[in-house]
Amino acid sequence: MSSLSVVLQRARHAKGLIDRDQERLNLVDRYARGLHRAPWMPAKANAEFKDLVKRSIVNVSALAVEAPLNALRVQGFRKPGSGENAYEWRYWQKNRLDERQNAVHRAALTSGAAYVVVTPDPRKGRREPLIRAYDAISTVAVYTDPAWDEFPVYALHVPEQQPDERGTLAFLWDDVAKYTVDLDAEPEAAVLTAEPHGMNVCPVLRFSPAVDLRGRTRGLVEPLIVSQDRLNQQTLSLLLNEHWGAHAIRFGTGLAPAERLDPETGDPLHNPETGEPVYDAPSLDPSTLLTAPNSDAKFGQLPAMPTGDLLASRRQTIEELMGLADVPPRYLARSNLVNLSADALAAAETSFKRFLSTLQDSLGESWESVFRLCARAAGRGEIEQDESQVEWAEKATRSLAQSADAMVKLMQQGVPLSVALRKVPGFSQADIDEAVKAAEEAARKAEAAEAAALKQQEATAGGMDSKVRRDSAGGGRVPARAAGAGR
Repeated sequence: MSSLSVVLQRARHAKGLIDRDQERLNLVDRYARGLHRAPWMPAKANAEFKDLVKRSIVNVSALAVEAPLNALRVQGFRKPGSGENAYEWRYWQKNRLDERQNAVHRAALTSGAAYVVVTPDPRKGRREPLIRAYDAISTVAVYTDPAWDEFPVYALHVPEQQPDERGTLAFLWDDVAKYTVDLDAEPEAAVLTAEPHGMNVCPVLRFSPAVDLRGRTRGLVEPLIVSQDRLNQQTLSLLLNEHWGAHAIRFGTGLAPAERLDPETGDPLHNPETGEPVYDAPSLDPSTLLTAPNSDAKFGQLPAMPTGDLLASRRQTIEELMGLADVPPRYLARSNLVNLSADALAAAETSFKRFLSTLQDSLGESWESVFRLCARAAGRGEIEQDESQVEWAEKATRSLAQSADAMVKLMQQGVPLSVALRKVPGFSQADIDEAVKAAEEAARKAEAAEAAALKQQEATAGGMDSKVRRDSAGGGRVPARAAGAGR
């Protein structure tokens, strides 16, 4: 077991890494949730202006996460050529990862990293893996080589909600144990508990959409923040134009204001402080007919401000955001994709499909490492890295007829039914297993019927041969016609 001083030193070093990136990652998280920085506005803006500022937030950057997230769903873990999921798939089901995998994927795509910890479940003995996931805002893993190493040297998680305000509790994992550490305590009392996990590696896996050779992770939201701010500012300008300048403004000069009269006496009213008459401003609404005794009076209107340039600029920024995020056009530009065929939609999503393939390669490798840790936590030994693989659900933009046609062609080339059915969108693993079972049962019945028919045919043919043999030997019955002919 690591010495307590080393554990504390590692914990405080990892906490410094969390604090270094916390402001940046919190900003990314707020943008993903639509809590953007407000567009620029005058210092003396009134309540009406501030309300328009709130309405100008258009959270397009969230589509960078939601679009690929809808197409990232693990539905199996199996060896190549196998029609059934591997034994370790049961640990996925017991930890309810059908539901929770979306939270892991969303955190990884948003912040650039998420972490999954696999240890033996202390509540169920040492033969049941316990899987937990944490985001990068409160968790960090330290590697010897962050670009190539599968497992870190150690990892730290600092819970956002602390049970005691007098200290900062954190959990640290290394290749020996899980430690509970009080980061604010003295070195002698900083390590509160140490629970050996028996995994022989630090049981923490990193999920990231992209990792460069320096070990830096990159999320999908951060590169869009500048363009997102520009879009919000353009939206505010459009709202201001529509609110105050989209209608013609009428004006009149040289008009004599009308004195305000007392409704009871009809006498002119005066300001009690200055003694001056009180005037009513002339009404310029469409129901009012304006007249002026002054020959120098003039009437006119200011034209409405055009919105075409603002709309074009805003549309260009949206297209820029969609291009940076590899978001398919159908997510926003629906008006330009009316009545398109499935082939046209598939062509429009070519770049997006390639991007999804990259994400599946990265995230799938991390899930495979999770299953290997599950096998180790359950005492089943190691899983070879080149054997079992994660199966992703098919989310392609194809009609059912196209999918069925492709499936038939694959089967004609010798592809098993269980593999061909995975290319049909909407088919779950349970649907595939049921279809394969029904097909095997139908094949068995067909073989049994064919064997019975062949046996019956052989029996019938055998009976006829026997009759012929008896007649040719004279032991059979002589036909009546033949007997009459011999008389």
